[in-house]
Amino acid sequence: MEGLIFFAQNYNPVIVGAHLFGVVLGFGAALIGDILFFKFLKDSKIEEKEVDVLKTMSKIVWTGLFIIVISGVFLFLSDVERYSQSSKFLVKMIVVGIIILNGGVLNLAVAPKLTSINFSEPRGSGIRSLAFACGAISVTSWWTAFILGLMHMSPAPFHVLLSIYLFILAGAILISQILERLISTHKINPPVV
Repeated sequence: MEGLIFFAQNYNPVIVGAHLFGVVLGFGAALIGDILFFKFLKDSKIEEKEVDVLKTMSKIVWTGLFIIVISGVFLFLSDVERYSQSSKFLVKMIVVGIIILNGGVLNLAVAPKLTSINFSEPRGSGIRSLAFACGAISVTSWWTAFILGLMHMSPAPFHVLLSIYLFILAGAILISQILERLISTHKINPPVV
């Protein structure tokens, strides 16, 4: 363990660079994947070739997450005392955990059924609602992790930061379900991107 701590402390700039690269890769691919998802919804269905594009974006997101987690462990080891006391860091780790869990649900439950979902039928399917909820969780969580990462100091105690995140997350999920219903009843068209 001492060797890992020594490495983390002496190569901190390299580790920070790797961490930032992971964020750019994962967050960027997640945002582009979300944009493409709505672009593909213009005809109310997702074709097999469009699923392939989304799968490629997903692989890039997972690569970014892998880099974020590994570099994050080394960042933590570079100053255990500081990071274990940082409410910003601790909330960010919870958010990254939620991103990983949500990605698992997207990949295991939603992605295999994307081509069979009819996005134009008036009564939404459970899988369609889940797809929209997972999208909202993804966008909200990536933005939260990104914003927390930009902050030099924690703006609030742990419980306040976590409560704000959970409140925004619940609101995003609610909005996603309203959007899913409006799209399915043709009261609005999918956002054109």
